[in-house]
Amino acid sequence: MESGADADLVRRCLAGEEQAYRELVVRYQRQVFSVARRIVGSVEDAEDLTQETFVRMFRALERYDATRPFSAWLFTIATRLCIDHLRRRRLRPISMVQREPGSDEEYTHDEEEGRVRDLIDSLPYHYRVVVVLRHQQDMSYEEIAEALHLPLGTVKARIHRARALLKQRLELENESS
Repeated sequence: MESGADADLVRRCLAGEEQAYRELVVRYQRQVFSVARRIVGSVEDAEDLTQETFVRMFRALERYDATRPFSAWLFTIATRLCIDHLRRRRLRPISMVQREPGSDEEYTHDEEEGRVRDLIDSLPYHYRVVVVLRHQQDMSYEEIAEALHLPLGTVKARIHRARALLKQRLELENESS
């Protein structure tokens, strides 16, 4: 979405226009839910975290810097909530796609995407978060670094390591097929 349109919605929210808040929620709800689901692995937790993201967004709206992309700011809130959730629960995320053990069927395109999602979901959350933000939300390395309060080099290293792990796991999976 156009950042000018987001900035206008933020201005209208700050002026007390309830419809502008609803528009921001409608505009970003699916993306925030998708990020949360990929990070925490649970639909129910992702729904709760999505709702909490918008509550926190509304409370912090006065601190939003309109010179920066609104979506990056919002995903920062969502990502931090998800990471805090995982730390509090000390949960290992579970895969969202289940496969039949021992299946010899050819993979369709959807099944192949499911395999990739499984592999991403199996990554430790500090790798999974950067991969999801980079490849699903198309955030730049700089935006990810800002969102996660990490040095740019750390973000690049985590993405590199995550890709290497994914490649290794995919090769192992293909060899055993």
